Amino acid sequence: MGSAASFMLTGPATKITNLGALKIVLGFRRFLLYLLFVMVFSLMSGIIVNIIV
Repeated sequence: MGSAASFMLTGPATKITNLGALKIVLGFRRFLLYLLFVMVFSLMSGIIVNIIV
């Protein structure tokens, strides 16, 4: 269940068209911070769902 929740959260956040637009708008450094936040949030959400369910 946790991996499914994690996948559902990261799917829209990592579409190539969205990533291209975000890189242009945010700049490279903030873009990397965005990717790091998405990965950490997804991982933590998956772990929490596994603990709860």
